[in-house]
Amino acid sequence: MQTLIERAHARRPADTAAEHLELRRRMARPQRHRLLHGYPLAAAMPRRDDSGDGDRLDYRPDRGLLIGVLPHPFCNPAVAGCGFCTFPHEAFSGRKAEAVVDRVIREIDRRVQGSPAMARRRVAGLYFGGGTANLTPPRPFRDLCRALSRAFDLSEAEVTLEGVPAAFVNRKPSLADILVEELAARHYRLSMGIQTFDLDQLRRMGRLGFGDANTFAEVVRLAHQRGFTASADLLFNLPGQSLHAMRTDVRRAVDLGLDHLGLYHLVMFPGLGTAWSRDPALVASLPPNEIAAENWRDLRGFLEGCGFYQATLTNFERQEHRDRDRRFVYEEFSFRPESHDMIGFGPGGISFAQHGDRAVKWMNPDGSSVYATAVDRGEPIHDRAFSYGPDDLRILYMTRHLAALRIDRAVYRDRFGSDPISDFPAQFAALENERLVTVDSGAIRPTVRGMFYADSVASLLARRRLGRESIAGLGPTVTPIDASKQHDNAFGHM
Repeated sequence: MQTLIERAHARRPADTAAEHLELRRRMARPQRHRLLHGYPLAAAMPRRDDSGDGDRLDYRPDRGLLIGVLPHPFCNPAVAGCGFCTFPHEAFSGRKAEAVVDRVIREIDRRVQGSPAMARRRVAGLYFGGGTANLTPPRPFRDLCRALSRAFDLSEAEVTLEGVPAAFVNRKPSLADILVEELAARHYRLSMGIQTFDLDQLRRMGRLGFGDANTFAEVVRLAHQRGFTASADLLFNLPGQSLHAMRTDVRRAVDLGLDHLGLYHLVMFPGLGTAWSRDPALVASLPPNEIAAENWRDLRGFLEGCGFYQATLTNFERQEHRDRDRRFVYEEFSFRPESHDMIGFGPGGISFAQHGDRAVKWMNPDGSSVYATAVDRGEPIHDRAFSYGPDDLRILYMTRHLAALRIDRAVYRDRFGSDPISDFPAQFAALENERLVTVDSGAIRPTVRGMFYADSVASLLARRRLGRESIAGLGPTVTPIDASKQHDNAFGHM
């Protein structure tokens, strides 16, 4: 029996064949398996022209609001970027961190003063991310919390503080306590980067100073004692890592009592710009894509067998949080650009606003010094912006909901007056032929295999809009990249 797509596109086999060939080409490249930043990637966003704030939109009060804050871009592993990190980051300095936080507070005040309708807006989720947010010195962190509390209504917000495990446990006063003291929020989360429990791998990453299994367990206890939920990130497909070792990591993470777990395929390939990517032996020890995808399938099933459900592409949560207010709502809402806007403060901050059929996404400068200079000069802080046309909004909707694991065809038709299958016929035929999506009359869903190749799926949908070789379309690229300029920021979903 022919599928819906095969029946719809039987008259255009050449188009489908060309898209299938392009899809296979993309699938052969390194896979990022994240879709965190969204469409388009930073590299495709034009630099701001001299028109100032003309490439921004005001925020509408009838839409949900998320806030992401990078207090600073600093981190302090023993190995640059922990060997693998593609987030914007700079070497830690307490003095510099204080200076950047001061600018972030000034940015918050200025943005609210410049848009009175923004003042005291109700916020659904607030996320402190960036380099290593919990390395922020306590006094400026308290000042930052106070500035946010003055500016916004956080009474219904979920507040997340991200960072390295040891800093949650050892630094006094605790930033977790400052959150509660200064932000009268609905719920609080701590999110730590575990990456792996393997001491040899942690040593290779230069992360032994960030804590071990005992430290990870202490963070979970600290969170639960305060009524917080606790989240952690794990990497899999590390250099030379066996599937047994990956499963052991997942099992140990589950046993900690974590509420949420982010499971991420390692991003590494020659020319990426990270320390590990320059080591041919490490690169050679990585599994090929199809084996890496099977590892993903195994770990996903293993987690589900441990009482977790898959909430989004890379986020897993305990079953008891399903459909309840202790689930991770920041990520959930970030995949709803049709209903939620985003404000990003700090270096590398990402903002997004939509009015009907018009939307704009803009970004602050990455580097701390460039960002600080922009704030000091009183000029528009963002240095990149992208205005969405009708076709862009279709791609944005599909790629965001792909990360949320379901593209609702009826909702798409209501919003755009057309169907995703009719808008992208050859692309979806190729994706179904490759077993990356399933299609029925109600929805388009990524298969488990399609989840691993999610950036190839998304980039195929976006490529005709942004160009065959553009890395803007969410897909992988082997072009040499400065790792400090990448934008997979955990809070930067828009």
